Amino acid sequence: MTEISAGRLAQLLGPLDLTGTAYREISERIRLLVVDGRLTDGARLPSERELAASLGVSRTTTARVYAELREADLISSRRGSGSVVRLPLHRSSASSLIITPDDADTIAWTYSAPVGPPGMARAFERAAGALPALLGTTGYLPDGLPALREVLAQQYRDRGLPTDPDQIIVTNGAMGAISLIARALVSRADRVLVEGISYPHAHEAFVAAGARLSALPVDERPWDLEAARGLLRSAPHRAAYLVPEFHNPTAAVMSHEERSGWARELARHDVLPVVDESLYAVNLDGVDLPEPFACFDPRAILVGSSSKPFWGGLRVGWIRTPRTHVMPLIQARMHDDLGSSAFDQLVLTELLTDGGQTAAAGRATLRAARDHLLAELARQLPDFTAPCPAGGLNLWVRLPDRMSSRLTAAAGRHGLLLTPGPRFLAVAARAGEQHLRLAYTQSHDTLTEAVARLSSAYDDVRDGVTARPAHSSTLDLIA
Repeated sequence: MTEISAGRLAQLLGPLDLTGTAYREISERIRLLVVDGRLTDGARLPSERELAASLGVSRTTTARVYAELREADLISSRRGSGSVVRLPLHRSSASSLIITPDDADTIAWTYSAPVGPPGMARAFERAAGALPALLGTTGYLPDGLPALREVLAQQYRDRGLPTDPDQIIVTNGAMGAISLIARALVSRADRVLVEGISYPHAHEAFVAAGARLSALPVDERPWDLEAARGLLRSAPHRAAYLVPEFHNPTAAVMSHEERSGWARELARHDVLPVVDESLYAVNLDGVDLPEPFACFDPRAILVGSSSKPFWGGLRVGWIRTPRTHVMPLIQARMHDDLGSSAFDQLVLTELLTDGGQTAAAGRATLRAARDHLLAELARQLPDFTAPCPAGGLNLWVRLPDRMSSRLTAAAGRHGLLLTPGPRFLAVAARAGEQHLRLAYTQSHDTLTEAVARLSSAYDDVRDGVTARPAHSSTLDLIA
């Protein structure tokens, strides 16, 4: 059983606003930690007295917090044994990860993955036609389908990066690739440099491998090179995890000059670049992008994904790596699986060789949804600031005040599931409280309704409404 210290829980909660009822804010923030998976089922919470001392509030407040959580069926408490997180899962279906069990009308705005674009079904049909030849083999493909690895290698060559198929390893999605890299190439207690604001599940993969994260400061752009120099000088680092194209969640793009500077600095300190290119192909406005990071530093390991440019359900990712890492990665992979779905790899091969028609159709759909969401925010929530990203799958919206966690809690009462801005920060900081990540991967009607519910939640926050939080079995699903 995991024991959460009072200090650790205070860190996870982040700086409190305490602008309304203190116990309500704290209980709602703990509920959000449970909802997005940072407090797991069975975790033992600190005592009321310890938590009160750590947060600087009265014990009466923390007693009321725990009473609220017990009433919401999120914790159980026994005298002498403390309070333990208990997830009230009412469904055995995986759909309980993204919707509440008692409200089918709930809109889950917590993930950023597209629906299948026009042409997707045709790719499956063509793959089915190619399947009989594959059925004559074992189907075990620890490095990936040869035809797919050749197509992927050619794509890198087209981008100016010489690549052979034997430098490609096909994985179960980009997360499978990142987790594999972390397990194979990072040792316990190694330091990994990360952006201060980034994709949280990637950070968690490195932590699960035993790494210690060194986070850059949260700023307008994710890549403060001067801050990186200071961190790299302070202690040896094994790797750096970067998202240089349509960064998740800010949608920023690392410039040619930034890549060159980062490559020199990482090479100087012998830090392995792990570069997540999952969103590279989601270039909605067709902007010119710099060469791959490995053109600046040939040691770099690149990660790609099919689920972002095509369909969230197509769980095929890949690694493009220097040859020295190929066998260590494949050997590490064999501890967990013998390869990705052969049929899904056939589907992706078809998608990548159809002349770009399906990818273009998907980008057109996303572009229209992006513009629709921007228009709805301007119409219904003019206090919010939403820059138009040139690519990626979401807006990084700036709120008029530090209210992201309160707004997320209020939205739940209106049947809208959100992920608070601090979830994307490597360390707790108030900076995340002034942002929300809003994806534009759903239908126009759904986006319009979602913004309307968000507007109602915003009215609640401004008016100080603190109605009882809705019960939820939603777990963490942030793509």
